[in-house]
Amino acid sequence: MTTRLRYLAAIVVVVLAALSGGCVSDVVLINPRTGETETCTASAHGFNPWSQQEACVGDHLASGWIRKN
Repeated sequence: MTTRLRYLAAIVVVVLAALSGGCVSDVVLINPRTGETETCTASAHGFNPWSQQEACVGDHLASGWIRKN
């Protein structure tokens, strides 16, 4: 019985860690040359840690965009 409880506890810890790491919000970027804004949205409300949001933000930052505060 204790082995099952250990597995259950491990599963609960993994699930909670995955859900707590998913608190991601949208990122708004602005082009300082033109004033144009772009929103990189969080996919699946942050449940996917390998979302396209990081790629979107990275591409814009590499092109000279900045985060809007």
